[in-house]
Amino acid sequence: MKPNLLKLIGNDLVDLRLAAIESNWRRKGYLNKICTPEEQKLVLEAAMPDEMLWLIWTMKEAACKIVQRSTGIRKYEPLNFCCTLNTQGIEISGMVSYFKDSFLIRSELQSTFIHSVAVSDIKDFDQLHLQYLKPGIAYKAEFNTITELYQLAGTPSGIPELTHQITGQKHAVSVSHHGDYLAVIYSDSLLLTD
Repeated sequence: MKPNLLKLIGNDLVDLRLAAIESNWRRKGYLNKICTPEEQKLVLEAAMPDEMLWLIWTMKEAACKIVQRSTGIRKYEPLNFCCTLNTQGIEISGMVSYFKDSFLIRSELQSTFIHSVAVSDIKDFDQLHLQYLKPGIAYKAEFNTITELYQLAGTPSGIPELTHQITGQKHAVSVSHHGDYLAVIYSDSLLLTD
């Protein structure tokens, strides 16, 4: 049995420096594979098209992590994840729709990275903790030292798993890394239920 979709969280981040080196999104056909026509319009008309593309990308990926965790199927179908944006100054929020499911998104746009978080219920945002760490093989040990009450590990299939050290309960967690950045989001109160 898979975890309850309503108890899952997702996050994604993009290192903008590395994305500029590794990804030529302006090549023919790239946007058509990643973005819906409405999203393509947002990218092409944006004052900062690179940032807009990676914002949309992180929103889709954050929602995709919830779906993958829920279904156990790891596949990325970006055109089935449809983004809507709402910007208020530096605050960026939105929604990603995936067939009958909708995920709420909050994003952080910095000069060097973009980070998006997805939840199923707006109240879940208030329950989340965010920890930025140095990417690398020691990030789990660093996280476990900082948080003390939790043990971050991975399942045999590579999915992050967060266990409360005293109760043994599994808590919602999501890990994302790209380039010089790694983010762990987790919740004290959102328990995974089978």
